[in-house]
Amino acid sequence: MIGTRGWEHAPWLGDFYPDELPPDWRFCYYSNNLRSVLVPQELWPETGRAQVAQWAEDSDPAFRFVIELPATLGALPAPAQHERELERFLETIEPVAARLAGLLLRVAAGTPASPDGFEPLLNRLADIAPLCVDLPDGAWRRPELLAELTRQNAGLAWHCEREPGPHPGGRLLVAFAPPAAARDVRHYIERLAQWQRHDARAGLFFIQPERAARAAQEARLIAELMGV
Repeated sequence: MIGTRGWEHAPWLGDFYPDELPPDWRFCYYSNNLRSVLVPQELWPETGRAQVAQWAEDSDPAFRFVIELPATLGALPAPAQHERELERFLETIEPVAARLAGLLLRVAAGTPASPDGFEPLLNRLADIAPLCVDLPDGAWRRPELLAELTRQNAGLAWHCEREPGPHPGGRLLVAFAPPAAARDVRHYIERLAQWQRHDARAGLFFIQPERAARAAQEARLIAELMGV
């Protein structure tokens, strides 16, 4: 999967999006040009089920969503609280469930590095869809916490620009990439292809709003030329 984090970015107007394109056609235009998207957690406070249903209407069955969980879950609330929050969230995203490639849990920086809230939430999420986790640097990368990802068959997000390669294991790998030279993009794609197994899926998502759409289009072309 190759796409961007979000699709509503002001620099895209008149560049990726034609000037005459109505605002409510943007996601449909995006889904025809880039075949997957990382839905950012910032959307969820103002996005309801009806809007998610419109995403399903505006994309075809082969389009794939990777969805960041709400930031409130990334703060690792108590199990009873995160269960209520998760149920509400799953109801919201149900219209695109058939096109869901997986979920991304982003543990908030500053959250105490403890298995107490982490393990129960991972256990619950891993039963729902392929899962990838973005962990802060430092104590969150302790071996015992990384081992919990292995136990739950969850991937660890790869920050391409500052990490040499993806962490092994999991059913879903989300890679964050800045716009980069073609040789670097080729390297990212090669590493992701090596990581993937027959039952795993990787996504390369460009995150710099100004150039993300064009960078993703270029990466798609590189991947096609590589036969990936």
